Amino acid sequence: MKVQCLGLCRFSYPSDSGAFQRGPNDAGNRGAFLYDPIRMATRFFFFEQLVLPTLRQQTNKDFTILLLFGDDMPTQMRQHLVQLVADVPQVRLCPEPPGQKHNDICRRVMLDARDPDADWVAEFRIDDDDGLALGFIQQCHDLAPILGALAAQSSEKRAVLDFSKGYVLDAARRGLDIQPVLARLWTPGMVTYSRPDHPKSLLDSKHLKLWHKLPVLGLAEDPMFIRGAHAGNDSAIQTRKIQKFRIDPFDIPGQIEDVFGLELEQVEMAWLDCPGRKS
Repeated sequence: MKVQCLGLCRFSYPSDSGAFQRGPNDAGNRGAFLYDPIRMATRFFFFEQLVLPTLRQQTNKDFTILLLFGDDMPTQMRQHLVQLVADVPQVRLCPEPPGQKHNDICRRVMLDARDPDADWVAEFRIDDDDGLALGFIQQCHDLAPILGALAAQSSEKRAVLDFSKGYVLDAARRGLDIQPVLARLWTPGMVTYSRPDHPKSLLDSKHLKLWHKLPVLGLAEDPMFIRGAHAGNDSAIQTRKIQKFRIDPFDIPGQIEDVFGLELEQVEMAWLDCPGRKS
C-alpha cells in the first residue's frame, strides 16, 4: 500500500477577511497586522523552537509539508523563513498572492500536491506554532490500512484518525507553562484519509464536527502533539475548558524530550529572549 502523508502549515498567510477571528477586516490593514514585527517574532519563535525541530526528527521521513505564506511577506522575513526550512527537504514553499479565499487556496494547494499514484492520502495540518511527536508520520503510515478500510466503507469515502492526547505550551510574559491535554479532533492531532482523486480536502469540513459524517478512529495512548498558545492566537486556546490526562508534573520534561525531541529548558531560554514576550 502506497500512502502519501501530506501536511499543510499556514504561516501568516493573508487570506480573505472571513478566515480570521481577530484583526482588521480590510486587506491593507490586515497585512500590516499580520506582518507586525513583534507578532512575527512570536511566530518565528514557535516555528523555530517547536515546528521545525519536531519535523526534522521524524522517525519516518516520508512526508511533505506545504508551507503556505503570502508572496507579499516583507523581504527580510521571507528570506529568514526560507533559510529556516532549507535543511528540511520535506517542506515545500507555497508563496501565494494575498486576499484569496482561505478554504479555496488551502484546498487548491493540497489537491495540487497529491500523488495520483498513492492508494491513500493522509492529510494533516499544523499551525506555525504546533509540534508533532517524532513518531507521528510513522503512525500515519502504520494505521493507513485500518483508516483506508474505514474510508472505503463510508458514504463520504473519507475517514479520520484522531490523536487526542497531547500538550498545550502556553507562552506568556512570565515564561512558558506546559499542560497535558485530552482534546477530541484538535487540528494538530487529526489526520484525514481519502483517495488522491477525492474532491475534498482537510479544510472543507469543520474539524470539530467531522465525527458527524465520517468514521473516526480515536487514539489517546500516547501524546502526539504540542499546541502553542500565546497572545497572538487567532482562536482563544487558553480560555477553552480542556480535559487533562494524569501525569506527574516532574515527569513532563522527560516525556517532552523523549516523545518530541525537545528540551523545555532550552525552549524557555529562547522565549525569554523573544521580543514577542517583552511586548
